[in-house]
Amino acid sequence: MKKAVKADQLKLSWEEVAFIAEGLSFSSRQLKFATQGITAEYSLGPRGAWILILITAGLVFPLDLTNVFRIGRSLITAEIIRLTEARLITYRKSTRDRRRVELALTPLGEKAVQRIRDELSKTVIQRLSNYTREEVLLCARMLRDFNFPQPESVRSQAEARRAAGERGIAPAPSSRRSSRE
Repeated sequence: MKKAVKADQLKLSWEEVAFIAEGLSFSSRQLKFATQGITAEYSLGPRGAWILILITAGLVFPLDLTNVFRIGRSLITAEIIRLTEARLITYRKSTRDRRRVELALTPLGEKAVQRIRDELSKTVIQRLSNYTREEVLLCARMLRDFNFPQPESVRSQAEARRAAGERGIAPAPSSRRSSRE
């Protein structure tokens, strides 16, 4: 594996940056195609199918979902209502914290998740069949790094906010929500 290059050392032309941005911005279309069957069949919102996948990954609290999608609670609540009305999920008070609601898939929800996984797998494999497994996984790591700041980036952002506060400048609001529900 190549040695990591610092951001100020990576040199890309505008054309190269635009090429990357195009891939990032339009790739979501293919993912929508993979989820549109379940979304239409159960009258789900744009995040409904993804919420089902996230529940299987262990994100079972509504606040976890608001943090992943970086949207307000009311939008997540609307999605949860649709998923519940479609009988794809149930919810109950958490056994660990009675103040919180815990989401779970129903048997119908589990079948829907399998269909989503099958469609996503088919789409990814078809679209990326010209690349090796290693290249695809490298791309996945790069996309994850792009979407989720690395610890060093998070640290430097916190330092910048702290320095801005020392200069009397109000720090930018955080995109992260409180961990309380």
